[in-house]
Amino acid sequence: MPPTNSPNNLKTTPLNIAIIGSGISGLLAARILRPQHNVTIYERHSHAVETGAAINIGPNGIVILDSVGFDRRRARTLTYNKAGAITTDTVIDYEREFGADWLFFHRSDLHNEPLRLATAPSAELGVEGVPTKVRFGAKAVGVDVEAGEVRLARGDVVRADLVVVNRQRAAADGIKSTLRESVLPCTPNSTPIPAGSSVFRFTLTRAQVHAALGHIPDKLDRTQPGCITTVLPSTPRSAGAAHSPRVWNVHRTPPLPSYINGRTVLIGDAAHAMPPHQGQGGTQAIEDAEPLRVCFGDHVTSGAVPALLRDFDRVRRPRASKIQVNNVQAKGRRSAAEIHRFLRFNWTFAGIWEEVRNLEMSQAGAVGGAAAGVEAAQRGVYRLWLIQVGW
Repeated sequence: MPPTNSPNNLKTTPLNIAIIGSGISGLLAARILRPQHNVTIYERHSHAVETGAAINIGPNGIVILDSVGFDRRRARTLTYNKAGAITTDTVIDYEREFGADWLFFHRSDLHNEPLRLATAPSAELGVEGVPTKVRFGAKAVGVDVEAGEVRLARGDVVRADLVVVNRQRAAADGIKSTLRESVLPCTPNSTPIPAGSSVFRFTLTRAQVHAALGHIPDKLDRTQPGCITTVLPSTPRSAGAAHSPRVWNVHRTPPLPSYINGRTVLIGDAAHAMPPHQGQGGTQAIEDAEPLRVCFGDHVTSGAVPALLRDFDRVRRPRASKIQVNNVQAKGRRSAAEIHRFLRFNWTFAGIWEEVRNLEMSQAGAVGGAAAGVEAAQRGVYRLWLIQVGW
């Protein structure tokens, strides 16, 4: 364990942090960093915007949201039983088994609450520091990763101690460029590729759903095996009632060899775009923000940022890359046991300090046995702490 005066209990030297993009990952990164640092988000749109409809967040994301004061009622997510009463009774006790609930949101609601957590007055949230500034209409077109400079479309150059890239695309002189390629210019196969599937999206009113589906037979009970032939006949009726259906051609990004370069880090889809087959795209974006706690600690200076990001990368990237692979594998025909194995891995995340400890124990234990693993884990956690306190 870190010493009792751990990084979470120490006052840091404020860094100037630039976050490109106001997606969920960027907003939560801002909320986590704002008590200790000066954070500015640069958003290309003229106002806060989040496209899409439903999104689910697994327990590994919910536990992080809960830790930063996420208000579920503001985000309008509640659990109901069949009679319409609010309940916490589910087939699986997610909180007991995985540490938090598995929740569904409308995307705009999920986006608005992290925006509040990033920008609300500090007194309202009960935190130190100053609120995050959001500059709308500020389109980033390039990053100097070593200098920590962000070039905006209108010609401004923003200088920061840490640059967090939460946005993949940018436009420079009318030609599409990729901010990720500014960070990792020599990385082959980093362009999103088709995942081999498409999703047709549309919304229906409650009345249209009942009219299209009618009676739902008992054999579709979610606790029992179902039959796909029971579902398929209702699909044409459901689609026929839809207005303005849209097609989403699913893409994925092959796992990257690094998320960092200099004083710049990739998070969210910029780091690990993945198919929706296990509902981890949004959850992994949330999970990206938590390891940025490595930037807490007394005497965290601008010069220490590259070393801190290396610790972020060696812990964060292997896990996110594994989940990318799991999502691709889940597309095929898999047994219930295999799917559960994927989900159990996805939904279990202990946080940056525990992950550092596990990594050190795994690497050292493979060479010198369990005792060496424990010793290495202690060294690893203390090394992170010592970097942060400037020793």
